[in-house]
Amino acid sequence: MIWLHTYSGLVIGWLLFAIFITGTLSYFNQELSQWMKPELNQYSPNVNIINKSITHLKSRELNAERWRIYLPDSRSKHLYIQWSNGRKRKVENLSLNNVSPIEVRDTKGGDFFRTFHYTLQLRGYGGRYIAGVAAMMMLIALFSGIFTHRRFFRDFFTLRKAKLSKLLSDSHALMGIVTLPFCLMICSSALMIYVTTYIPSSTQHFYPDNIKQFNKEVFPSLPALDKQAPVAEPLTDFSIIEEQINQKWTGKNQIDYITYEQPYRENGRIIVNRVKHNTLSNQAERLVFSSTSGKALTGYPEQSTPMKVRRIFYGLHEAHFADVPLRWMFFILGLLSSALIATGSIIWLNKRLAKVKQRHIGHHIVECLNVAGFAGLLLAVLSYFHANRFLAFDVSNRASLEVNIFLWVWLTTLLHSILRPAKKAWFEQLMICALLCLSLPFIDFLQDSQRLVNAVEQFNGAYLMFNIMIILSGVAFLKTALWLKRKNRVTTG
Repeated sequence: MIWLHTYSGLVIGWLLFAIFITGTLSYFNQELSQWMKPELNQYSPNVNIINKSITHLKSRELNAERWRIYLPDSRSKHLYIQWSNGRKRKVENLSLNNVSPIEVRDTKGGDFFRTFHYTLQLRGYGGRYIAGVAAMMMLIALFSGIFTHRRFFRDFFTLRKAKLSKLLSDSHALMGIVTLPFCLMICSSALMIYVTTYIPSSTQHFYPDNIKQFNKEVFPSLPALDKQAPVAEPLTDFSIIEEQINQKWTGKNQIDYITYEQPYRENGRIIVNRVKHNTLSNQAERLVFSSTSGKALTGYPEQSTPMKVRRIFYGLHEAHFADVPLRWMFFILGLLSSALIATGSIIWLNKRLAKVKQRHIGHHIVECLNVAGFAGLLLAVLSYFHANRFLAFDVSNRASLEVNIFLWVWLTTLLHSILRPAKKAWFEQLMICALLCLSLPFIDFLQDSQRLVNAVEQFNGAYLMFNIMIILSGVAFLKTALWLKRKNRVTTG
């Protein structure tokens, strides 16, 4: 079990760290997106916000097959409309002050971290398969770790600070105990989300030649609309529907987004999706109305019990239901889980180096991957934030450039860890992380000081908290780098 715990964590530890760090950041993906799109206004409810959005959609394209209005909330503060005809899709951002079109910088924002942590920036389902293997390996490491550290009570209250190796070992055990329920939930729910992808045998057995029938039965949907139905004008006064929604959904700001299907047809319909704050499932309630009269229509068919269970696991994994304190708890547990993975790999290397007189290539590989996989990834994340501020507003493929900078910086940290001695590479990369963190708020302020002024006046919590957390992170990186330098100086001395 000790062997299994060691190597199940080591072999895939760097990948797990990348998945956990980016997944942890995605708990605040909407807040990160808001900081990375400073052109967006402070959230101020407008009674005509939906009707004005519908008016904009009507003026855009008469042959559109689908309209969609994404409403702002206290987290995103982002109002935008979308219209599509077949596969062609267009998006327009709207100001919250007067619901007029505004220019917003092209960026993936916090959604990049959310998609990266399970796709790994790979096309198709390749990244999902790799992430699934990583989740299974993490579960193996967790269960074997439970057996290895049987003395939970003793391990929890043991923290020896005198020696670095003892401190890392005790911290690893402590974090393993604290994060155990969280890690079990995250890894098991990750596997449940794509269970039919990871275990397709039952699907292939019962639906060998008709996978569309499987999707139709498992993922119930509304009947297809006749595209040749008579032409009709869409409903533009949404208050008719809002009155019906308020009778069924209690609370304020319960609408997440609104979809018009075939808006210019007599049989067109409006689908209203509720916010996910009130449910564990990742699929919130949906109401269906006629797009011409506003009359309530038959809704979606009842989901099967297995699908409800899967969606609950999905919702637990994404934590849309979590309020601010609970989301912060998930965020802290995610950081501790990432530290658990990192310390495990560092402990393995330190123990092996203490037992050998001469290093071999395997030790050097693990040493380089530790630096680039842990410190290097954090440096790449900070470079992604800096790219958001330094890239020109109107540069083409701007969002892709930000992602490419993240990937290239990460690759550069690997080359740096190969060329430099490990102890110096750790210190240098952590110091650069500290510099990037501490300089980012000042760069943002120098670019446009009004952003901070507006955030303070309007008490924009997302913007202010990002700056506070990035400064605290910079201080933590700086103290860690200096502490490691002192420890290394004592060891060599």
